Amino acid sequence: MNTKRATIVFLLALTLIVLAFAFVITYPFLKPFAFAIILAVVFHPVHERVVRWTKRGPNVSSLLSTLLLIFLFGVPTFIIFMLAANEALAAAHYLGRRSAEEGGFALFIMTLADRPLRFVGRWVDLSKYDVNAIVASNVQKLSMWMFGFGAAFLSNVARFITDSLITFVVVFFLFREGKSWAYRLGALMPLSPQQVSRLYRNVSDTIVANVYGILSVGAAQGILIGIALRIVGMPSAILLALAAAFASIIPVVGAALVWVPIAIYLLLTGSVWKGVFLLIWGIVMVSSVDNVLRPWVVGGRVELHPLVLLFFIFGGVEAFGFLGLFLGPVVASVLAALFDILREELKEAKTLPAANDT
Repeated sequence: MNTKRATIVFLLALTLIVLAFAFVITYPFLKPFAFAIILAVVFHPVHERVVRWTKRGPNVSSLLSTLLLIFLFGVPTFIIFMLAANEALAAAHYLGRRSAEEGGFALFIMTLADRPLRFVGRWVDLSKYDVNAIVASNVQKLSMWMFGFGAAFLSNVARFITDSLITFVVVFFLFREGKSWAYRLGALMPLSPQQVSRLYRNVSDTIVANVYGILSVGAAQGILIGIALRIVGMPSAILLALAAAFASIIPVVGAALVWVPIAIYLLLTGSVWKGVFLLIWGIVMVSSVDNVLRPWVVGGRVELHPLVLLFFIFGGVEAFGFLGLFLGPVVASVLAALFDILREELKEAKTLPAANDT
């Protein structure tokens, strides 16, 4: 018995050590792996249809499902990238032409800032400040930041391509063997099949609800802001609408990070009706989309208190970045399910002695 116990203790200690090394080795690939799990869960119903349609082996159906997923993500991403690139080139050409007309980028910025500064000067005495020196200093900082941003952007593009390849490779194996892996993991848990199924269902429902909610709200807010920017005649409306769609995933502030500064700029530069229209549009139309569309899309999949969900989303984003938008709600949902299972087990444990006494 002592020998058996020593063997188990040794194996457990060795397993923990090896797991620590495995974590260090696989840490750079944890995010692509997590995104692969999210994609596999969301598109599992589609994969099931592909399996029924092909009536082939798991390799063929998993490959077709993965290729379909790449097509669904790759084509829209390519179109969005081309639209954004065209808008960025047009904006860069416009800035270059205007800076040349004004005698340099710094003078161009001063011309843009002239009307807002005169507006602010009605309440603040700006004569105490050397505005030209401040603008020139900040323009130099801006140019250095843009150079660093360009280098970081190219590095992030390369990283994005690598992570995408890893993600889709993992998705293929999840489509092919995900069920068996989930079954083996559930068999290791000292829980009943019903309890394991409840945990899996909570994770799946939470992931699907968050993906549907994020995509629907982002698309709707981006379209609405794009329409408003077209109405007020704002240049690079498509690029700004895409920025608003991506900003919509940020908790609390969301797409307001884009439309509020634009509205303030329009107000300060004399386009009062355009600025007022954009503010009203943003408050009434854009901001209400999140409150109306997300509950309708998510439905009753996630049964968590909004305050709890908000804290876990903020904490998840703080700890894991964009991935935390999904991990935070999943952790909260699993924790709620575990509390329910624990309460049921404790209740059953209390009733068993009473039944034995009788």
